Amino acid sequence: MHGGVKFYRGSASAARSYVEADRSRVDDYYLAEGTGVASRYVATAPPVAGGHDISAVQDGGTLDGDAYERWVAGYDIETGAAKGRLRTDERGLRFVEVVVNGPKTWSLAATLHPEVAAAYDAAQDRAAVEIIGWLAEHATTRVGPRDRQVQVPIEKLEAAVVRHYTSRAGDPHRHLHLQINARVFAKGAWRGLHSVGVVDSIEAINGIGHAAVMCDPEFRRALAVHGYTLDPDTGEVTQLAPYAGAFSARAAQIARNIDRYEAEWRGDHPGQEPGPALRRAWDRRAWSAARPDKVVPEDGTELRRRWVEELGELGFTPPASAANLAGTAIGQVNRDAATDLVLFRLGARRSSWNVADIRGEVERIVAALDIVAATSVRRELAEDLTDRTIEKCERLLDRGDVPEHVRALTSKPVLAVEADLITRLVARAEHAGAPDHVGRVVAGRRLDDAQREVVAALAGTHQLLVIEGAAGAGKTTTLAAARDLLAMQDRRLVVVTPTLKAARVAEQQVGTDAFSAAWLIHQHGYRWDEDGHWSRVDTRPEGRARLLPGDVLLVDEAGMLDQDTARALLTIADQSHARVAFVGDRHQLPAVGRGGVLDHAARWARPEACLALETVHRFTDPEYADLTLLMRGGQRPGDVFDALLERGQIAVHRTEVERLAALAEFTATGDLVIADTREQVSNLNATSRDHRLTTNPTGSAPASSGVVTTSAGEQVGVGDRIATRRNDRDLGVANRDTWTVTGTSADGSLTMRGRGGDRTLPAAYVRAHVELAYATTVHGAQGETVDQAHLLIGETTGAAAAYVGMTRGRHSNTAHLVAEDIDDARAQWIATFSRDRADLGPRHAAQVAADDIDRYGPQPPDPRGARAGIDRLTTRDLPRRPPQPLPPTSTSPNRTGEVSR
Repeated sequence: MHGGVKFYRGSASAARSYVEADRSRVDDYYLAEGTGVASRYVATAPPVAGGHDISAVQDGGTLDGDAYERWVAGYDIETGAAKGRLRTDERGLRFVEVVVNGPKTWSLAATLHPEVAAAYDAAQDRAAVEIIGWLAEHATTRVGPRDRQVQVPIEKLEAAVVRHYTSRAGDPHRHLHLQINARVFAKGAWRGLHSVGVVDSIEAINGIGHAAVMCDPEFRRALAVHGYTLDPDTGEVTQLAPYAGAFSARAAQIARNIDRYEAEWRGDHPGQEPGPALRRAWDRRAWSAARPDKVVPEDGTELRRRWVEELGELGFTPPASAANLAGTAIGQVNRDAATDLVLFRLGARRSSWNVADIRGEVERIVAALDIVAATSVRRELAEDLTDRTIEKCERLLDRGDVPEHVRALTSKPVLAVEADLITRLVARAEHAGAPDHVGRVVAGRRLDDAQREVVAALAGTHQLLVIEGAAGAGKTTTLAAARDLLAMQDRRLVVVTPTLKAARVAEQQVGTDAFSAAWLIHQHGYRWDEDGHWSRVDTRPEGRARLLPGDVLLVDEAGMLDQDTARALLTIADQSHARVAFVGDRHQLPAVGRGGVLDHAARWARPEACLALETVHRFTDPEYADLTLLMRGGQRPGDVFDALLERGQIAVHRTEVERLAALAEFTATGDLVIADTREQVSNLNATSRDHRLTTNPTGSAPASSGVVTTSAGEQVGVGDRIATRRNDRDLGVANRDTWTVTGTSADGSLTMRGRGGDRTLPAAYVRAHVELAYATTVHGAQGETVDQAHLLIGETTGAAAAYVGMTRGRHSNTAHLVAEDIDDARAQWIATFSRDRADLGPRHAAQVAADDIDRYGPQPPDPRGARAGIDRLTTRDLPRRPPQPLPPTSTSPNRTGEVSR
């Protein structure tokens, strides 16, 4: 299970439309089952001294359309009374939603076997109940005056569960939409749910949802009876995994066809909305276009039969015999080792965490151990491992009023790495240095004042330099000049970057040795794994990887460097007596994981060793260059939006399908198109490929000839623009290198051409590490310079991502937003530049945690004393008893009875 939390705001009357719009029309027309819109659950968690009691979750019956709307609006279903004072404006939060889902192969197995389908549905129901119960025990509401609010435990919450059988593309995808009502009961009254706490609990929600199904005995037995096993690491059905990508490709094509029809229709009918009959016609047309040799299914039985036929056509044959269901006995779990693994994994990804983050990682480990056990048994194991992990954590804040959702926990290794990093930076800064004497022209390159100052410093004697500059400030020219000057002094400029792709660009543009930071530290014996374990072995590095006294180790894009890698680089430089220069921009993208390296370097370096490249050279329009400097600092975002709108650099689209269609046309001209999430990039890539094939059919191979399907379901053929996503020196490819496909083979291999020449990729690499590259993420775009660029602005886009995306084009940069009108678009743009949650290390995380407590309120003082707030983080001493039965809360004849945790 994966995904985030969605907020539904607006009128209750529109909520049913929201549910139905998000449901595949295949569900509505082909697989309609029952008349209810949703199932309702009621969870109670009576307060006890120091925290929550164990929750009980009750089945509240089925909600029809009218009841569902009343529930969304905040009215009690039984009495009709309002749950406290209700907001009636369009911005009022009605519910928060998460999705309970699983790997595609689980739904494929359910399609093939009714017994598996029944067991899977039941397991998902139990998972939803467990998530609801966990939220009842951990969610809070805020009480008190606005400037002195505190967070208190909730005592009752309600949830609605909407079941879907297919994806929006119309292929098998059984999942539940779990909606938590924004009205909760606490302290004798109905109040508003503290929704930020739910967002901060997403790791636990996803972890519980995944493990609850994967470890479910009934579901696992149903799979085993039919010969299926699960991959412990991915959860995929081993026997079906090779076919999932190709199966999904067909359904995805149908969905994109429908989106294209809708975009064309909206272009011809501005201000109108398509009706059900028109959408149904699009469904049939899209199916016929994607599968012209097949008749459009008329009912659920026919559709399921087609799905089975589709798998058969792909070469799948169901297993002939039952599989062994062994699993791992809970008694075999090394609990101390498991808790250490949790801390290493969390520390590899972030500087601080909360209880929900720990519980989520614990559940993923339990599932990966292939535990098969009843819900209560698995939950007991997960709670014990969570408690043990909490006890091993370090507290970032020495106070007893920290709410559970605030990320104020860390580990000793995380603190030790940052402490050693700072110690090494301080030691370097203690040695005073001096710049070299440099003229305005170096090796034939004319430099401005700031560039000349940087070159002089790089050729001088400072042991620690920090060089910051805005996007397009002439860094390449500066570094090339510094390389030439250092070479005259018989010293090397060695550049390292966070990625191999960036290193190759630096090597080509600057003309000096450039490596990925990972390659250089690996040459010097550093080893690490995906779980965050670091070690060092004795090695003999290659000659080009060796640093000599006086050499300059220049870390480019230093803002993206994680602390573990930075520590290794500084250690190597210290042992080699090399000088170190950090080059980057703290306003651009931060590290993926524990970062803040450039911030620490800037804080501890000597003032005269902190330099800036201030003049922007990249853009052809000086006025736009000034606007980018305002974006860089997040200054006056409303004025910047107005200026961009007047310049024609803001594009507002009414719907997502219209935005996708417009951006697909820009990819056809070679413009750089940038999105914030991988899901958005995937949609853009597929839509752009469709656009290329439909608008230029003579310029490429037929869509159906020589097509290779990746494990993610993307189709790749001759003429497609692709990216390699894993470094492989033997194949001569780097992560995020882009290529054009020149040929495909029946075995799934392909040939391609790029800046580095021609390459051939084997089928295994193509399936796992190739993706379409008509669009890219912001991380993929950082460091690129093109003529025209387009940025997709969404609800998760942050200030750094927007700044990077809007500074890639020399001549033009355009932001694309989906909004009702210009005012809505302006509000979205301003909100974008208020989002900045970069992980800058544990010291910064402690300040963020304290700020969150000030913003959202502390938990109230505990009568047992200040230490009780910390003790409450563990549940070891709380009773672990079965939840007490509740009286039925619904008179619904078809859904009653208690579902307990």
